[in-house]
Amino acid sequence: MRYARWWVCLLVVAAVLVSWSLTRQQIAAVDISFADTEPVPGYEPDRRETPLKIAMISVLNHQDTARYQKELAEGLGRLLHRPVLLLRRKSYMEINQLLSKGDADIGLLSTGAYCVYGRKEDFALLAMQERNKCPYYYGYVIVSAKSSLQTLDDLRGKRFAYVDPLSYSGYLGLQEKLRKAGEVPEQFFQSVYFTYSHDTSIRAVLNDFADGAVVDSLAYEYLQKYEPEQAAGIRIIETLPPRGTSPVVARKGLAGVGRIQEAL
Repeated sequence: MRYARWWVCLLVVAAVLVSWSLTRQQIAAVDISFADTEPVPGYEPDRRETPLKIAMISVLNHQDTARYQKELAEGLGRLLHRPVLLLRRKSYMEINQLLSKGDADIGLLSTGAYCVYGRKEDFALLAMQERNKCPYYYGYVIVSAKSSLQTLDDLRGKRFAYVDPLSYSGYLGLQEKLRKAGEVPEQFFQSVYFTYSHDTSIRAVLNDFADGAVVDSLAYEYLQKYEPEQAAGIRIIETLPPRGTSPVVARKGLAGVGRIQEAL
């Protein structure tokens, strides 16, 4: 029995060695040339007109904003008779970077972002938005309706929510006001953070994640119209000076700017 088992083992090993040797010979005989290619059906490059790339951020409820932005982009595309590509980003800094690098053709900037980067990057001003028949808006400093806070000074040492470092109504306007009053903005509040949405800043106050916030008057009016029960939960304690509404700009060197401006 012992010798029989040895013979079986030897036969198995021999079979494996022979199979491995034959496989090596077959592999060695295969000659692969990566230079020989052929097109794959259905993957030909799209040779239509290059789409107009439009960059925007969501300043209100993201679901609602996405719908309005899509309507705006598609409407512009119909007027220009060309495809459009909508690029949504979180911050105005990202919009600026897309325009500066040529990765976006036109963008909807905040007033603050245009003041900071518009001339520096040589953006072409195409249009100013008119909302509610007004070419300007305000920054509102808000607190909870249940709060005992009555003035901006009452927010000293409190938790505060800003919108975006390049938003006039959601950051720069209040920074300017505090400096003019002789305050150091970085030391005025106990803690601050950016929400990157006026809608989120409002909800931060409503849900007690912040004692106060500064938001766009247009965002507040939108809330009053579509979510009045939410608007009733906040109170305005300070109104900042009016500023021009957010501009629509084109990147440097963009062709056909006149047609785009006319369509806008």
